[in-house]
Formats: sequence, C-alpha cells, structure tokens
Amino acid sequence: MERHCLRVRHIAVELARRRAWAIDGEVITVAAVLHDVGLYPSASRGGVYTEDGAKLAREMLRAHSWSTERICCCAEAIDRHHELRSQLARGGEVEALRLADLIDLSGGLLTFGLDRRWLRDLNQTVPRQGLIAELTRELARAVHQRPLTLPRIFWRP
Repeated sequence: MERHCLRVRHIAVELARRRAWAIDGEVITVAAVLHDVGLYPSASRGGVYTEDGAKLAREMLRAHSWSTERICCCAEAIDRHHELRSQLARGGEVEALRLADLIDLSGGLLTFGLDRRWLRDLNQTVPRQGLIAELTRELARAVHQRPLTLPRIFWRP
C-alpha cells in the first residue's frame, strides 16, 4: 500500500501540473499517504473507511499546528477520494487525489489525459506488485467487519 500511496501522490502532482491547478504539495503528499489508512484496524473507528481516515488526519494535523484550512483540504481529499463526480470545487488537491487513485487502481486504463508512457515509467520506478492482493485482503476485512459502510464510500446519505 505504501507504493500505491506514493504512486497516487506522483500522479496527483502530475495531473495538477498539467491542468495548472495550484496545489499545496505538503497537503497532497499527506493526503496521498493517508487516503486508505481507514481500511486498517489500527485506524478504523468502525465507520466508512474514508471518513475514518479523514478523522485521523484531522487529529494528527491539528497536533502539528496545521491551519484549519489546510487540515480541511487534506481531510476532504481523503474522505472524498471515491466520489463519483468531480471534486474540483473543493480544491485541486481533492480532485487530483480522486483522479490519481482511479488512475492507479485502474492500472493505467484510465489516464485522464496523462501520457501512458509516463504512467508506465512511474510503475517501473514504483512497482505495483502486491497492490491488488493487499486491497482485496483489506476490503474483505471491511466487508466482514462493517458491511453497511461500504456503499457509503460512493454514495453519501
């Protein structure tokens, strides 16, 4: 998962650069590193894993004296990284993370305008081995432990 997070960070930054979105590099880095942390039992609070990850980020970042605005942006990026519609109105970081996660999870089938050669080079530098097995394991745990929360990853009440 660490490599997935690193690839997502690189993809998000490249997407933002190509679209001329002004993003905060530290916010996107922290959001990319923490975007799936809510899947893991040590970070889970039994809720929707994206919300759990956002709550953890809020707590951690307050302790590091981040501004309220930056904390909100980072937490929104984590919480909304599986939204089905554009999140650009919430900030470039939020939309860049959402698209980057889709690109990485699709193995580059989705590119949202990124060059496939650039993605292949990234995948050679930061290998994808183990990603699907890890995601399958953690999602299976979530299905078993908190099945009613999974649809809320995509559809909010």
